[in-house]
Amino acid sequence: MPPLAAIEPRTLGGLDYLALTLYFALNLGIGWWCSRRKRAASGDFFLGGGRVAWWAAAISFFATATSSISFMALPAKTYSTDWGVFLSAPAQALAGCVVGIVFVNLLRRLSVVSIFAYLERRFDKRVQLTGAALGVVLKVGGRMSVVMLLPSLALSTVTGLNVYVSIALIGVVTTIYALEGGFEAVIWTDVLQAFVMLGAVVVALGYLGAGLDGGLAGLFPAASAAGKFNLIDWAPDFTKPTAVVFFSQFLATIFIQIGDQPLMQRMLSAANESEARRTVILGNLIGCGSSVLFFFVGTALWAFYRAHPDRLAAGLANDAIFPYFIANELPRGVVGLIVAGLFAAAMGALSSILNSTAAVVVSDFQGTFQPAATEAQRLRVAKGTTLVCGLLGIGMASWLAAQNAASLWDEFMKLIALFGGGFSGVFALGLLSRRAHANGVLVGAVASIIVTWWVQHHTAANPFFHGFVAISSCMVIGYLASLILPARREAKSLAGLTLWDVTRR
Repeated sequence: MPPLAAIEPRTLGGLDYLALTLYFALNLGIGWWCSRRKRAASGDFFLGGGRVAWWAAAISFFATATSSISFMALPAKTYSTDWGVFLSAPAQALAGCVVGIVFVNLLRRLSVVSIFAYLERRFDKRVQLTGAALGVVLKVGGRMSVVMLLPSLALSTVTGLNVYVSIALIGVVTTIYALEGGFEAVIWTDVLQAFVMLGAVVVALGYLGAGLDGGLAGLFPAASAAGKFNLIDWAPDFTKPTAVVFFSQFLATIFIQIGDQPLMQRMLSAANESEARRTVILGNLIGCGSSVLFFFVGTALWAFYRAHPDRLAAGLANDAIFPYFIANELPRGVVGLIVAGLFAAAMGALSSILNSTAAVVVSDFQGTFQPAATEAQRLRVAKGTTLVCGLLGIGMASWLAAQNAASLWDEFMKLIALFGGGFSGVFALGLLSRRAHANGVLVGAVASIIVTWWVQHHTAANPFFHGFVAISSCMVIGYLASLILPARREAKSLAGLTLWDVTRR
């Protein structure tokens, strides 16, 4: 992010602040409404008491998987290069469809609140608690901070809106409605936020088209001639975003989604297996469609500033290009609406992390160390966890903003990916193998960190390939270790716990 002095920000106007105020008030209103419907039970706080429509859960699935990073980074990518990384979107969507078709029924029949409870039934408590702890640290210490920090930095750069005010607005409002309304509030605010976010992008595209000769259709000849729509690279090269790299990403994403508590919580909340399957599949398909929209915005931004180079500030970072267009090319009021869309992208992901983290803490940790806890005690811990995690996320994002060191954040995120990437391989071993046991998969999880670190530092492998390296190394080494090492105790029944045992039932 360039220094603020490099860009002359256009401050928000009264109509913009009014639009933002109405947006935040609507979110708080939904939280209040859901709090009046919610029963005093922890299961209700985490899964909505069976009252959530599957289509709303699917939209929430999309909002959870999408964030302010996508809102900024995807347009920035096609603005500066081409559509070469677009295949990541259908790869992830196809992986999600496999999850919905193949694995959802197995996972639903476990009747759990936390996906990590599967690991205890399939392996043992050590594996469950290791996975749960990693999930909490990676979401709260990692993703929460970045979804608040990056849009706040961009808005500060191009509008002059104080970065700490942005972080506080996103964090405080989201924590309040997630705390009061629980899972149901998270779902319905996600639906609102998805429509605000996508509506904001469509409105921005309308203004982009108005600034081009021939409208949006007029950008295709020049963009095609400049190679902006280059899409698929069939070269057998793992150092670039090629088809083989995205096929590897597809395989890895199947188990990354299964091991993601915020996503799987939507599936677990559905009324039945059929609705759970539709939730996962539709959520992924919406995500793929939205990626087309985000990528096209970037190409339209390239065409707009190619036609109007005098309107582009010198020294502007690529990641700030969409917020810069919003702040400088759109009329008052509309700017506030689209800034609300950027906030919505952050809040959808953030609220899901808060509620899912509370679910993990209560189900996996309190359920282990305080199994006789009453519903009132479980609900107290759930709300306390939501509040503490919200404050931690705000504090972490604010601290990173104060450091003003993008490179520090980059290294921090690499570390997060390094330690968390391979654990999804444990889910893969549990679901696909009858021979894997707890000791073996724990060896595989540790070994995957070493292998992934070596690939990151000693090869030119494309970052999209790192997840596959982490998961596959965990699976291979974990399986071999299970064959060599003795199991810790007698093998438990695998009925309903592996893909093969479900098929045989």
